[in-house]
Amino acid sequence: MSELKPSERGQAVGSLVASRAVYAYNWYLIGPIQAAVAAGLGVSFGEVSFFLWAFLVGVGVFQIPAGIASLRWGARRVSIAGIAIMSAGAIVSGLTRSPDVFFAARFVVGVGAALFFSPAIGLIARYYRTGGTGFGIGLFNGAFSMGAGAAVYLTVVLSEVLGWQGALLVAGAGMALVTAENAVVLPALPEPHHPIPEALSQARRVLASRYLWVLALGLTGFWASNFAVAQYLVPWAHTVVGMSRTTAGALDALLILSPLIGGPLGGSLAEHRGSPRRLLFLSALLTGLGIMAIPFLPGVSPLLLWPFAALVGVVSGMVFGVLYYMGTLDPVGKGDHVPLAVGLINSVQVFLGAFLVLGLGYEYFGPQTVKSYTEGWLLFGGLTLVLLPLLWWARTPSPASVSSPPTPLPT
Repeated sequence: MSELKPSERGQAVGSLVASRAVYAYNWYLIGPIQAAVAAGLGVSFGEVSFFLWAFLVGVGVFQIPAGIASLRWGARRVSIAGIAIMSAGAIVSGLTRSPDVFFAARFVVGVGAALFFSPAIGLIARYYRTGGTGFGIGLFNGAFSMGAGAAVYLTVVLSEVLGWQGALLVAGAGMALVTAENAVVLPALPEPHHPIPEALSQARRVLASRYLWVLALGLTGFWASNFAVAQYLVPWAHTVVGMSRTTAGALDALLILSPLIGGPLGGSLAEHRGSPRRLLFLSALLTGLGIMAIPFLPGVSPLLLWPFAALVGVVSGMVFGVLYYMGTLDPVGKGDHVPLAVGLINSVQVFLGAFLVLGLGYEYFGPQTVKSYTEGWLLFGGLTLVLLPLLWWARTPSPASVSSPPTPLPT
């Protein structure tokens, strides 16, 4: 199998990292301008949660198809197609004032995001075949924080200058640019071209992995909480704490940018220090406790929100860095199967998390009262903690056990 020179690998990884940042920008740009979007589309603030939900459903439903498509056509082709679809959906969402069209466009953006993410992880794993996979995956995931952090701050600024639709169009144009850049820069290495029946047969083995399912379910609460915090921190800080929207956006940006440190750190520690399962558990535990503490910090001192946001961001970034590295350790999910293995984890978390974000977001963050926000933070933080014990069974199977049928979880 072809190997990349260090310079080629650096260029390819840099391209994917940049794409991941712009991709993340398109994840989080609705949250900071929910009020403007609601007014522009003629819906209530709480109903904006349905647009967030449409995006997440698109992401969740198409993760597994993305992994299967990678087996059929190759990870490079699928990842580039994904960001092209994201661009199209983002541009349409910036051009319409119809709630129905906007809903559909955000779903399309989610579909494109799914097609990009797990195949890109597969490419990263392939580029670091001789070591450094944990760092590479952590860096890739940390770039998500860079784009998301820019989104929660710059979207507010751009919406004030260009309007909320102009802010969305800028994001769509950015995706179009990175699509063209990826097509030129990513090396065209030999890729699998499995016939569909063979691809489906291989997919069934990956999808039957108990190890991957435990990783997915054990962190579903964490995933939902992490997404909700980034979406609702700005309106909470503005409504409850009394920050200006720009200052609240800066606080949210700090929370989301901090995983840029935690992602590579977590991935590297998981690869080189042993016991990634324990590191994953402790990092997620601290994140959940941190989310539950959010509503009580202003009562002590609003200034505490800044270092606290940075700390929670670093630890949550470690969770993702460790999680996606662990997703590459299952023998049935190695090599060309990495996109599907990681896609399964992300699909379960995003799809189930979408319903949690929709239901709890509408019920507790929609009313925008001190009591409802406090209850929302406590519930989301508690969800993170409740599911973590499942990680007890996240022991990497040995290669010899691959051919054995998966055993059920203890009851």
